[in-house]
Amino acid sequence: MNISLKKYFIPAPMLYLSLIFTLPVVAEDILDEVIVSADFRGTSAQTTAASLSIVSEAQLIDRTAKHLEDVLNIAPNVNSAAGASRGRFFQIRGIGERSQFKEPLDSSVGLIIDGIDFSNLGLAGGVYDVEQVEILRGSQGTAFGSSALAGLINIRSAAPTEDFEGRVDLGTGNYGSQSIGMILSGPISKRLLGRIAVNKNSGDGYIKNDFSNRDDTNNIDELLVRAKLNWSLTDTLDIDLTAVHINADNGYDAFSLENTRHTDSDEPGHDRQESTAIALKSTWDGSTAYLFEAQITVEDSNLEYGFDWDWSDFDTLGVRGFENNARDRESKSIDLRFLSKPGNEILSGASWVAGFYAYDRQVDLSYTEDADYWGAWTGSLTSRFESSRFAAYGQLDWPINDKWLLSLGSRVEHFDNQYTDSYGVAGEIADDLIGGKLSLQYTIDDSAMAYASLTRGYKTGGINSDAMGKALVNDQADDIAFLQDNLSYDGEVALNYEVGFKSLYLDDSLVVNVSAFYIDRQDMQASVAFEISTSNWTAYRENIQGSNNYGLELELDWQANEQLRLFAAVGVLDTELGDLQILDVNDEVLEQSGREQAHAPGYQFNVGLEYDFMGNYSASIQVDGKDRFYFSNSHNEQSDSYELLHANLSYSQGPVTLSLWGRNLTDEDYQVRGFYFGNNPATDWVPESYNQFGEPRVFGLSGKYDF
Repeated sequence: MNISLKKYFIPAPMLYLSLIFTLPVVAEDILDEVIVSADFRGTSAQTTAASLSIVSEAQLIDRTAKHLEDVLNIAPNVNSAAGASRGRFFQIRGIGERSQFKEPLDSSVGLIIDGIDFSNLGLAGGVYDVEQVEILRGSQGTAFGSSALAGLINIRSAAPTEDFEGRVDLGTGNYGSQSIGMILSGPISKRLLGRIAVNKNSGDGYIKNDFSNRDDTNNIDELLVRAKLNWSLTDTLDIDLTAVHINADNGYDAFSLENTRHTDSDEPGHDRQESTAIALKSTWDGSTAYLFEAQITVEDSNLEYGFDWDWSDFDTLGVRGFENNARDRESKSIDLRFLSKPGNEILSGASWVAGFYAYDRQVDLSYTEDADYWGAWTGSLTSRFESSRFAAYGQLDWPINDKWLLSLGSRVEHFDNQYTDSYGVAGEIADDLIGGKLSLQYTIDDSAMAYASLTRGYKTGGINSDAMGKALVNDQADDIAFLQDNLSYDGEVALNYEVGFKSLYLDDSLVVNVSAFYIDRQDMQASVAFEISTSNWTAYRENIQGSNNYGLELELDWQANEQLRLFAAVGVLDTELGDLQILDVNDEVLEQSGREQAHAPGYQFNVGLEYDFMGNYSASIQVDGKDRFYFSNSHNEQSDSYELLHANLSYSQGPVTLSLWGRNLTDEDYQVRGFYFGNNPATDWVPESYNQFGEPRVFGLSGKYDF
């Protein structure tokens, strides 16, 4: 398994790294220490034995980011899949879901926002008033269990402040984009601090619907309201409350038969999410032996995803269709955790963490399809999916001496998934899963460390409800018998082997982090195409063996002098599908074994610089790049490789900051989702590739006033 450097040669990053090591150094500014809150104890990023990327508030502002999808390219080996108004599904190191329609789904990449599990709810990823985004690569089986097989995206919003402060944000740009936001933070009483943030984003989107002569059928309309309280109830008891409300009412009209930004959909779709969630965390410091943390979360979401699946107006040919998936999701969790204090180590000096976690989620689906194939019919489906999880976890950290640290963590989780629907499909799958980590960390000196780790991540199994339901509805006896034997599929396990090196140079002004990894995907959950009847396709999941992912990650951050900061991140990735044969849309067996996995680009990079000048001005420029990648494991259509140029020019005077910004300034066309099938009756339903394009050239002016 040799990685070819020639194959992954990237001129832009190499030129940039050459520039870094030839510039003069005036290292008076030391980069600030970054604390990772996703860790049990909140440790420095430079002493954490894992590959991770931190996107700071300053970086979010510099990219004029409104959502996670605007900044994911900053991190190496991280990708997303659209197929909706935004990139709602994430992949880390080539592992992650790409879509969801009627079937229930467990996530391979977790999304945690202020302690609340929003996995599979990507529209919740707004980044207004966010302190930092933490992207942890590799399995997080000890701390987060299921839903973090490949890694975790942890969003931490800004905390209440001891002094009163506030901010007003305004922004406008092309394609009708507008943004307005306000933040208020400060003391409410002697022991109570509060913070509230409100943000509204809107825009017409980048699609022109020629059928209706509209340019807003793929629009953005998103509201975020977040309130936080920090209450020092006593000298030993703190209470933190976070309440968030998200209301996204976006359009979805992104595909055309001609693969352009012009559509002819007679029934443009929608991509909606309304979520209300609360997290209540208490921290008790009344014992000399341990710290006790307890957190309760409640989340309620209404989701609606609908689209015109013929992507055109073909009423004159007797063909039309619209599909709508409406979900009501309710979840709740409790996490109880004990953390040892210094002087209370066990087993010859090990600090310890012990906890218990319980999670319950119920999802009710109402699916409708309004279709006309030379004779009208309307289909519908209702289903209920209930999932419960109970886990016990713990971690021990042994400082062998002043140089070596050995960590051992484990999580034992029991899950129970139950499914019923109106087609007559019913099933239950339950199992016990084990995750964990073993890491050895060596401190070279005050500025450098190396580590080696083995982590075991997992995700739950599931039920092939859609394939079985269609077989029952179509009364296909052979298919029913086959699917009864394959109604459920097992959970997946990822063994992540990793070595890394983290260091500071030039009086701590230069950060250099590098990691190499190999992932053994055991019982990989693969989607296999399945034809119920002529041209009536669905898919079912099965477990396959022999899949693996491996690669390298490099991140550099250099405060060259008081004015100039340079940064670079490069990811290299090789992936391989295990034993997988599928039936393609031409009814032919397609051998996919050994092929690269879907949404796993061979390389990614982000390089750039920030420069302060004339006292009040700052400028930044950066380039994102990504290799081509397969859209799916069930066909061989690919995206193009691309490079995107972004820039920002800001002026600050006292409390006022004005910014002129632009993304994708060269107006590069690039694909973020792709399908391959016959969808055009005008060409006799010949299978073709259909692509959704990413953001075109966008630019605008934003301003903020701090008080």
